[in-house]
Amino acid sequence: MRRTIRGFTAILAFAVAGAALLVSVPAAQAVPASAAGVHAAGVHVNGALEEKRATWDELHAGDCQQDNGTIVIRSDGTGDWSATTLTYQTHTGDIWHSSFDFYTTAGFHLFGAGTFDSPKMDDGNPPPRYTWGAHFVFNPADFNGVDIFKTIQHYSC
Repeated sequence: MRRTIRGFTAILAFAVAGAALLVSVPAAQAVPASAAGVHAAGVHVNGALEEKRATWDELHAGDCQQDNGTIVIRSDGTGDWSATTLTYQTHTGDIWHSSFDFYTTAGFHLFGAGTFDSPKMDDGNPPPRYTWGAHFVFNPADFNGVDIFKTIQHYSC
């Protein structure tokens, strides 16, 4: 005589499907995050550390421009910001200001970083490019909660 446990087949099918889904998740994938020019990459393993990064294409504020702004956060609670900036017209020296807000997938604000300031920039023909960056720290417990695709850069010049 054969006994069947009611619902066992459905539970087993669900468990198998869930395991297959977990196995197929890529370790890292570059995907455009929005039409605003921010691109994000998934989790990368760098030695024993995991990292997440977001990159912004060209941004403009007044007569200033930012190219290839990149923010990286690591599972040890460290982060780095880097960018190249320039100004098309100034007589007093422009400064690019950037700050960041990090959110969960559900939109909960976890933490902020910055304000990071560029060196004083002068114009020219062509304008000189200023490559600069900053290091920061955050609570490493927040790393796993960050949805890097939802990172917001606030900027001005």
